[in-house]
Amino acid sequence: MKAILNKCTKKDFEFLSETLDSYLSFTNDRRRKELLAASDDHVQSREQLVELMDKQIKYYGSSDIAYLKRAIFGDGGGVEFHEIVDDVCAKFKIKNKRGRSIESRLESLVNSIVDKELLSKTPEELSSTFKKMGVGDHDQELILEHIKKRGKVAVLSILAEILGPEVTLGISETIVVSLIAQILGSQAVKKLLQEIIKRYPGINALLGGPVLWVLSGTWLAFDLQVPAYRKTIPICLYLGIVALRDGEEAA
Repeated sequence: MKAILNKCTKKDFEFLSETLDSYLSFTNDRRRKELLAASDDHVQSREQLVELMDKQIKYYGSSDIAYLKRAIFGDGGGVEFHEIVDDVCAKFKIKNKRGRSIESRLESLVNSIVDKELLSKTPEELSSTFKKMGVGDHDQELILEHIKKRGKVAVLSILAEILGPEVTLGISETIVVSLIAQILGSQAVKKLLQEIIKRYPGINALLGGPVLWVLSGTWLAFDLQVPAYRKTIPICLYLGIVALRDGEEAA
């Protein structure tokens, strides 16, 4: 996971740090914030920040009692990150092959969620949604035509072919950020939406500004009774987007 954290920008670290904040945990939030503030000017502070975030994310993958037990007996105080990914995939009822790198599995998690969201909408709903996003009539017709020919099993790849990879990644990030907003609350992701517009100039013409994707009912019954899920799920989704920014890792 450290390899993905090392790809994060200052804005990414800020979001992850805010998500990790908790008054009722054994994590050292003050130290993390100190390292975050110094990370731009000191390479060592950035390295220590990555190290600490890695540890704190693993902490949330375990219960407090289990964490204490592992810490006392010298097992590091957290679960391995692949276990966290397994848990999040199971929560979303998404199959994710083991044996691949963490980066590849996080990318697959995000792509599966985006495809699942797109597949949950009827062709008419997709057309209406893309129209609101500013996708031209010609492109809308092409997308729906390809979906009819090839089935709805490859909506994401169809979007990439017609709208281009940059715009498609921007749409994917918008969908994932919208799901994160449902978990954390929309206030927590306003800055992320603004960053999407800055990061993907190609999507700016479509979205016209920072907006949330109107999610289908697929996620409305999402059970977040376990507090740790309010940390691990948004973090896994977000790191999946970070991983995708430089292209998908070869399977």
